[in-house]
Amino acid sequence: MTNLYDDEKEIKDSNPISLKNLQQGSIKIWLFGFGIISLIFLISLYFSVFPWPLQLATALCVLIVCYGYSAIYRDRNHMISLVLAGVGSVLTIGFGLWLIALHDLNADLWRPLLIAGCGLLWVILGFTLRIGLLHYCGFAFWALLYAGFSGQMRPDASVLELELLWLPLCILMVWLSWLLYHRIKGVSGVYLGVGVSLWLMPEIDALWLRPDYPEWVSLVLIFKIAVGLALLFIFRKKWITWVAS
Repeated sequence: MTNLYDDEKEIKDSNPISLKNLQQGSIKIWLFGFGIISLIFLISLYFSVFPWPLQLATALCVLIVCYGYSAIYRDRNHMISLVLAGVGSVLTIGFGLWLIALHDLNADLWRPLLIAGCGLLWVILGFTLRIGLLHYCGFAFWALLYAGFSGQMRPDASVLELELLWLPLCILMVWLSWLLYHRIKGVSGVYLGVGVSLWLMPEIDALWLRPDYPEWVSLVLIFKIAVGLALLFIFRKKWITWVAS
């Protein structure tokens, strides 16, 4: 029995960056940490003087390392996997905006492309790695892009038009949540959360993204929040089952 407990401790301490391994003073771990920190500072200081192919290659390598190790640690250490995925996501946006600013690219063209690319990447990775927040952020970026595009096409859209722009997407996401609950585990809660968010988007779009809308729109938003909470309460047994699956 004592040997079994010792084996379990060895398994738990197999994480190379655990506090116990750091306390033991392994020279390999400390050299590895020194190398990583030095590499981060070197990239930060000299990234702007790299030629653009090297800038792009550097950014891609960093992102591949972050997301790749996030996938590796998904089953071994879920917290490290989430942290790496979060760092990779922040760096995706950071590198994209940095490259746009360094090369004086047309922001009106490249920023929407960056948002669309980040959204697609996060939806795919969130679905594959079963990281709900990353999956949700991908859809949130697409919603932001959709709001900006519809705002340019129809800046004077009425409240009814905004409802017609967003509510079909809300229904689609809730339906996908129900469908995926019966087919794929671990993702239906994300689609339900996106659907609930899209339920409120017409009023948020009107109040925050479009000028000169009447004040009573805020009352409609409060009313829809109350209706949404009532629907969630009525169907609580079903959607809780979806989210918990």
